[in-house]
Formats: sequence, C-alpha cells, structure tokens
Amino acid sequence: MKSIFKAILLLVITILSLWLINAAVNTFLYYDEPFLQVLLFHNQGISFKLVAAGLLMVGLFIVRIFLKQERTENAIRESGEQYRSLVESTEDSIYLVDRNYKYLFMNKKHLSRMGFSENEYIGRPYSEFHLPYETNWFIEKANEVFNIGKSVHHEHKNLKDGKYYLLTLSPVKKPDGTIIAVTVVSKDITELKQMEEKLQTLSLMDELTGIYNRRGFFTLVEHQLKLSKRHKKGIFMLYADVDNLKEINDTYGHKEGDMALIDTANILKYNYRESDIIARIGGDEFVVIPVGAAGDKVEIISSRLQKAIEVHNSKTNRVYKLSISAGITYYNPQNPCSIDELLLHGDKAMYEQKRHKQKPDS
Repeated sequence: MKSIFKAILLLVITILSLWLINAAVNTFLYYDEPFLQVLLFHNQGISFKLVAAGLLMVGLFIVRIFLKQERTENAIRESGEQYRSLVESTEDSIYLVDRNYKYLFMNKKHLSRMGFSENEYIGRPYSEFHLPYETNWFIEKANEVFNIGKSVHHEHKNLKDGKYYLLTLSPVKKPDGTIIAVTVVSKDITELKQMEEKLQTLSLMDELTGIYNRRGFFTLVEHQLKLSKRHKKGIFMLYADVDNLKEINDTYGHKEGDMALIDTANILKYNYRESDIIARIGGDEFVVIPVGAAGDKVEIISSRLQKAIEVHNSKTNRVYKLSISAGITYYNPQNPCSIDELLLHGDKAMYEQKRHKQKPDS
C-alpha cells in the first residue's frame, strides 16, 4: 500500500508542477496580469486537462493495482487449495503442533488414525492422547526441531497399532525466522520394516537346513558370552562334524549328502532347547551353544547326542548310517577367550573324537 500512495503523490506533484509552469509561461508571454490571477482565472483549460489526465492515470493505476492484487489473491487461493488437496489426498498422516505441543491441524488421514471428528482436537495437548513414553519421545524430537530449526527424521513404532512410521518433523517459521510450530508427516513403513526383518533373518539363516548360518552364529553368540560374564557362569559349546560326508556325496549323490546335513540339523534342533544357538558354520560343521553349564559332565552331554543319532538311524531307512563326531569345549568367564579361540578348541576336541573313531580297535 505504501508504494501506491507514493505513486499517487508523485503523480499529484507532477500535475501541480505542470500547472504552475503553464501559468508562469502564460503570464510572461500572453497576459499582463499578476501570476496568481493568471493561475486561477486564465489557466483553467490546461488545469482541467491536467487534472483529467491525472485522474485518468490514477484510475488506471489503481485498476491495475487491484487487478494485480486480485490475481495474486487468486493465485494464493489456488495454491492453498492445491496444498490442502495434496495434504488431504495423501496416505501419510500430517499434523501440526505449537510450542506447547498442542494440536493446530490434522489432515483426514490422521483424524481417522486418532479417531477424531473435525476440529475436535484443536488446542488439545499431544499428551492427552498418547502414553507417557510416547509423549516424552515426541517432545524430545520436537524440541530438536525447535532448537536447530531444521527438519529431522525418526523411525517410530506406534504402541496402539503396532505399526512402524517414519516421522519427518519440520519447523514452521514466521517471516522473522521465529519457529512457532512443528509440522509432522508420518509415513507408514510397516511393510518396509517387515521386509527388512525378513531379509535380515534370511541373511542369518542357512538356506539348506533352516538353522543359523555362520553369520547368524557370530551375530548371536556374542550375547551368550556376555550373559556368561555377567552371571559369572561358564557354559559348554558343542562343535560337531558329519562323518564321511564326501563318501556319501560320491557314492549316493549330493542330494543324499544334503539329506545328511538336514538330518544332522534336525537332530540338533530336537535334541537341544529352542533358545540355544544352533548353527551350520561350514560345509559339514555345526555348533550348538550353550549345551550345558558349569557343573555338567562332558560325558553326559556327548552321550545325549550319540543317543539321539542312534534313535535317528533306527527310525530312518537310509542306505547309510548317519555318524557325527562332536567335541565339547568350555567357556570360562573367569578366564574368557574370543569366539574364534572357542571354536578352535571345539574343533580340536571334535577331531580328537573323529580320530578315535578311525582307530582299528575302536
């Protein structure tokens, strides 16, 4: 508006200047009368013309201003309608909270998620509809935006529906840069998280036998050893190897060799607890931890496995008898060792039993 008044004032000054100049010229050339009299009584024609021209220009200028303002308002209105249409048509939840974490806006998707009717939520605090844990988490993330003035992204599991969401929190600023609110866009990423978990599980599992692979074993065994240290309670680990697997493959084919590996995995799964880590860490090598705790006897642990193998052979009509050599090693939290060292001890104990089986008098 200031620019409009400046333009009109400049136009008025221009008209008055031309009027005065015309009167001065007429006084000097055509009239032998005082300047004021010429200005008031002999300058009407040019005065009316200038005033009319000025009024016309002012009118055109004002019309142009109003047309431009109307176009701007229409553009803003259309932009707002497009934005609202976008906000309401998206599958993402969108809402707005102020510095006191009170709701200012929700799109239809979030209204549906929260079970609100239109405008029922306005001015009500976030904490009114969420558990204390969720509220504290949200306030922490919103404060991060208020403090740094930039958008942040966080994954969040909703306790109400059990789904995973990716939250994008962005600042809403006044022209002077003051942050007055935070906009939250909440995208449902449950399917993506489930896919990630499935891929993670697949990456830790042995495709043939359905038990953990080498990566899965190393991922999980660290936790077992930490528990052993924490409770100061040693544990036994079993290191097993399928005997004569190469002969089975060469004589009966690799399909039969695969069945020997699958049978071994099943014997270990059914012979030990579901909470134990049972893994195939090599071609014919298997590990189980823990298979016993301090105070257990190695002979009892070994005989238990051999008994399970005998039962399997008695009930299975294979063209060969399944044979497994196993070594038992002990993890002592008072004198801890690395996972690789523990596996090496188990491997040595296993080969000791294998050599014992291969002796002619055994």
